[in-house]
Amino acid sequence: MIDDADEPLEGDIGPAARARATEAPQADEKPSAAEALRRYEAEREERRKRTNAVAGRVTLWLAALLLAFLTYDSAATAVEAHGKGDPWLYPPAAIAAACGLALIVLVGWALRRRG
Repeated sequence: MIDDADEPLEGDIGPAARARATEAPQADEKPSAAEALRRYEAEREERRKRTNAVAGRVTLWLAALLLAFLTYDSAATAVEAHGKGDPWLYPPAAIAAACGLALIVLVGWALRRRG
């Protein structure tokens, strides 16, 4: 069964018209409106995919930078608190460990996805 729902009817209908519609257009023929629309939609989808990929990479790097900063800052706070004799293990060191682990997981996921 042939589905003609996505093709507009232009002129003759029947098996001969379908056969002509599936052939490649000649050099002197203009592409039909449906073909031009399909090509435009395919190009638009490709641009959308590229834009989403770039946005994903930017977001990934920003998240990695944020986690790296939080790890560094929490570790520095833990070292400073340990030097003063304040509680250093639970609040700052635990946050540094959690952020460091999240950073490792994020970078590992990104490298695995890339390869």
